[in-house]
Amino acid sequence: MPSTKDRQAAVRRLAARVLGSENAAKDWMLEPAIGLNGQIPAKPPRTVSGIHLVEEYLMQNEHGVYI
Repeated sequence: MPSTKDRQAAVRRLAARVLGSENAAKDWMLEPAIGLNGQIPAKPPRTVSGIHLVEEYLMQNEHGVYI
């Protein structure tokens, strides 16, 4: 099982892919996200469940699914 640090890095890579650049991903990670109930994406990923929430949100956006 990947470490929390490895999963956080994977989330940053996923965000860069979905948002088009590392700079866009970095900016996005520091702003409240509506799909995360106003949470800042960089904060929840400290736990495995928080990382999963951010990954899921990014994948939904990548595929045009907004819940």
